[in-house]
Amino acid sequence: MAVRRFYSSTILAATVAVVVALAPGVNAFAIGSPPGGFVIPIGSTASFTNVLFGACNNLSWGYQLNGGANHVQFTFPGGCGSGTGPNVTIGPFTTPQSLRVFLSDNTCGAIYYSDGLPVDHVIVSGSNPYSLRWADAGGFCERKTTTANNFSGCNFCIDLAISDQAIAATATNISATEGKPFSGTVATFTDTDTNATTADYSATVAWGDGSTSTGTVTGSAGSFSVSGSHTYAEEGTDQVTVTITDADNPANSATAKPTAGVADAALTASPACSATFSHSYSGLTATFTDAASPSGTLSDFSASIDWGDGTSTAGTITGAGGSYSVSGSHTYASTGSFTITTTITDVGGKMATTTCATVGFSFAPGGGSFVISDHNAAVGSSVTFWGAQWAKDNTLSGRAAPRSFKGFTEDPRTPTCGLDWSTDPGNSTPPPSGPLPAFMGVIVTSSATKTGSIISGNSIHIVVVQTNAGYAPDPGHAGTGKVVAVVC
Repeated sequence: MAVRRFYSSTILAATVAVVVALAPGVNAFAIGSPPGGFVIPIGSTASFTNVLFGACNNLSWGYQLNGGANHVQFTFPGGCGSGTGPNVTIGPFTTPQSLRVFLSDNTCGAIYYSDGLPVDHVIVSGSNPYSLRWADAGGFCERKTTTANNFSGCNFCIDLAISDQAIAATATNISATEGKPFSGTVATFTDTDTNATTADYSATVAWGDGSTSTGTVTGSAGSFSVSGSHTYAEEGTDQVTVTITDADNPANSATAKPTAGVADAALTASPACSATFSHSYSGLTATFTDAASPSGTLSDFSASIDWGDGTSTAGTITGAGGSYSVSGSHTYASTGSFTITTTITDVGGKMATTTCATVGFSFAPGGGSFVISDHNAAVGSSVTFWGAQWAKDNTLSGRAAPRSFKGFTEDPRTPTCGLDWSTDPGNSTPPPSGPLPAFMGVIVTSSATKTGSIISGNSIHIVVVQTNAGYAPDPGHAGTGKVVAVVC
């Protein structure tokens, strides 16, 4: 602040003239010729030559160090009348940390300008009304007059054209992550005025992405920091501009330009495959989240699906607000167990990969389906789905199976959970000649009954059986395998 840091600025003019202007009711002292002025930095040794005082009794101008412990007063002889007093030299002297300026003459008595009040609004009184206001940068001065034509009232106004010592700022680079709040130091600055407080400054932070906020100033004794908080929506490099301004002298400002390195937010992927599929796979393969939620958009991502058979295709991404899904379609050349790998890539370079297993199957070729009992249909169970001993090898929870049933139903409909099936007994409906699919869909039944020449039952589950070698349509060549997955 210009006013309070009168003593922490710089000398603007080597020769300073103090001129007394005589007018009815007003005495004005203007430092500078014209307009000139001076200010004195802390700890500087200063002297002023050719200081011209008008004749007004014995006018004194001086300062006190450290509350009066060291007192220096300069006295200029003369009388209140026209003309001017002598040219004198003030100094040399070293400026203190606290400067108290006073004026006095032998008519009005001592006029003491105390810093007990804010320096920019010092009002003092003596035997007559007196006033003084330290000037802001630019030279404003406020004065108070006595009765017209009463020069002996000795009204004084010192007009100081002062200029703050420039503050100096240094950038502090920023490391942030997109979508995550950043909070920290963005700049530091120094001021030669060690008495300045944080209230003397304001700061703004332009974050480089079109947004601006107010910075927080902390510190003391001439050393300060500016901090701020911001969330970047996208990764990349942004040029930040921090502007620090003297609250009472906007012309005294400093700018720092830190660089914000905004890292790409992490992606987290999870498997989402169907456990089984028939013929062609179509559907979800993965889900993923973006730590930058909700700032991420679909265009930020791409996905690739490795189907586990040597084929890869692009995935389709859907979703919003940080939660997304990847889906795709693929036709396999054969049945089997496949590992699907989905890789998601962010435009900023982050990647996430997830895998899942799925089983591709088909039903018996040529129509119809094989059947197993519900008591041995758990995943991992070894089963017999065809043969002369089917009724013996398959225990039903409902009732014993007809001995004539060998395990194949001729129902032409695609098997579905909840759909009943039926077939002719014995060998009247021949099963497929083979070979069977390596992974084959099989009906799980809890009830098989014979009515006349028709055997029928229910479909409580559909499972996938990995078939063994040795099958033949002759019931003497049993069809066996292991349950590897549940379809429904």
